[in-house]
Amino acid sequence: MVVRTMDDIRKEREATGGTGMGGGMGAAANPFGGGAAAGGNYTTAGGYTPIPDQHSMGGVGPGDVFIDACGETVPVANLSPWQLPMAMCCPCCIGDPCSQNRRNWYVAQMQTFIGIVTILQILVFILEVALAAEWSAILDVPSPVLAVMGGKVAPLIAAGEYWRLVTPIMLHAGLFHLLINCFTQCMFGIQLEREWGAAQIAIIYVTSGIYGNVLSVLFAPQALSIGCSGAIFGLFGAQVAYITGMWRSLGDLQKKMLILSLGLSFIFIFAFSFSVGVDMSAHLGGFICGMVMGLAYFSHLWAPDNWWYHHGKVIGFGMVAATIIIPAIYFWHNEELGYGTD
Repeated sequence: MVVRTMDDIRKEREATGGTGMGGGMGAAANPFGGGAAAGGNYTTAGGYTPIPDQHSMGGVGPGDVFIDACGETVPVANLSPWQLPMAMCCPCCIGDPCSQNRRNWYVAQMQTFIGIVTILQILVFILEVALAAEWSAILDVPSPVLAVMGGKVAPLIAAGEYWRLVTPIMLHAGLFHLLINCFTQCMFGIQLEREWGAAQIAIIYVTSGIYGNVLSVLFAPQALSIGCSGAIFGLFGAQVAYITGMWRSLGDLQKKMLILSLGLSFIFIFAFSFSVGVDMSAHLGGFICGMVMGLAYFSHLWAPDNWWYHHGKVIGFGMVAATIIIPAIYFWHNEELGYGTD
């Protein structure tokens, strides 16, 4: 969830020539020069202009806080007590889900890195079910199919199939597993991609997924692991690092809303992590990797007199690289991981 003030929106608009922050569908009407409707139009971070009468802008000041709700910028003051947590968990549930603004927003999301990855994961899942050649695979894909398609199998990785540290990100064990991961990464990751950029998100997402699989090989070598949960946890860890760097510049209301948002996310994510059959080591590995990479990426947000401001990038990226390369060397022909066994 993205939280911003009117001043934030103004600065984003000025920095991007009047179209908002990246990925917009074209320039929107100027929200600061007065509008035809009560309070006038205003622009979201994605460059969309909400329906003028959907949310009144009356009495809005530069310090008022907004939520980006799936293409509609919603003033927090306009939300009822039950709508606020709903806006954090399912922002598309606020307002008309099929408005023109929302339809444009849905299309734009599928053109992001996270959107493209999600589409590919759905296509791969269809292939999994086709290879299984049985309808029951929709809910529970057979393990042999997942192993053949690139699931994390420690003995095979020890034999040199290191690509199996990457391919599990694209695989899912069943329909519910796929829906949970796709929903989470779309609602959470696309917002971050709009804020940070596709390249940065792609690096954090893929590296965290690999890191999670590395830890899974070390601490759960007997398990056949698949799924993008480690990569999603990496994005969550990076957001925690980002908020840590931004904390001193945030307003009181923004801090309270971010704490609430992170709290709800922690409850949902970690409750899911302790479910039966979930690879906790992959989740933990992804979160650690994402947080360290986030601390490195956003070291410039720290105070200039802080040592992390000057050395964070070298330390952070160095730690991640070393703790992936060293275990990869350890995996090579390691009999403890099952190498050489049938």
